[in-house]
Amino acid sequence: MAAHLGEGQRAEKVGRGRLWMIFAGGLAVGGLGFVLFHFVIMDGYTNSLEMCISCHEMDGVYKEYQQSTHYKNPAGVRVVCASCHIPHGKGLVDYVDKLLDKVIVGGRHLYHHVVGTYPDQESFERSRYRLAQQVLENMRQRDSKECRQCHSYESMLFARQDRSAASKHERMMKEGNKTCVDCHSGIVHEEPKEPTAEGK
Repeated sequence: MAAHLGEGQRAEKVGRGRLWMIFAGGLAVGGLGFVLFHFVIMDGYTNSLEMCISCHEMDGVYKEYQQSTHYKNPAGVRVVCASCHIPHGKGLVDYVDKLLDKVIVGGRHLYHHVVGTYPDQESFERSRYRLAQQVLENMRQRDSKECRQCHSYESMLFARQDRSAASKHERMMKEGNKTCVDCHSGIVHEEPKEPTAEGK
């Protein structure tokens, strides 16, 4: 049995449809605003040196960084924390990897800061070896992609390197069986010593 809609019922149905369109449009505009806010403002801030050193846990590693060639060098190029500790790349998959890393690793950092896991430098140092190993393993899994944003075998002047370094770099370029951090860890931050059985 087909019911005929009266003029008022039809107008009410059209009104509800318009409300849903306005609501959906508002969601779309809000979502676009959120994405633009993240890309333009938050992505830049979460890549900044100021953001990275804003927690007391970073005091010691920041001082080490200031003594490294990634902070001051003859070329005047300063590499900030995100350059090495955040995934890089040009494609969509790389960008998603970067965002996930910021959410997961950044969230973990924020959690430990808020709950006070490392209330002082001493407590941070006790966990430093384990934390450094996690960072190195992440970099190995990405084949030191962060290092390769600036350093590439193709751009190296092997003739200007000492013989041992040139030989190793040329071999790694051909064989590809190692990644940058296999030989070059402890460049920016002091390499923490592995804890002894008593120190664990």
